[in-house]
Amino acid sequence: MRSVSDGVVGSEKKGTDGKDEILVPLTSSLYVKGRLTDRGKVLVDVGTGFYVEKTTAKAIQFYDDKVKGLDANLLELEKIVQGKSSSLNAVEEVLRQKVLSGEASPTPAGAAGAG
Repeated sequence: MRSVSDGVVGSEKKGTDGKDEILVPLTSSLYVKGRLTDRGKVLVDVGTGFYVEKTTAKAIQFYDDKVKGLDANLLELEKIVQGKSSSLNAVEEVLRQKVLSGEASPTPAGAAGAG
């Protein structure tokens, strides 16, 4: 996401209109050559295959906001993963204690064969 925003910022600074060749994404893995004709406006993928024409300033703001949202989600997910990891460690410790207490007090030999 950051590279998309950087690309929009970079497009403001390079060359002259109609002269710059760019790669236009058709899918996540297919790009075709294109030519940038108007530096003032770009198409922004707003999701689910919809594109909106925005000025470069608004496109940069859009992607910056998107990056901030993703960063916030990442921090929240890291907290959740940390909590799950702590829970896993607690369960492993309880299991380890139960295994050790089971080894410390073996069952009588006669009780194991009865049945």
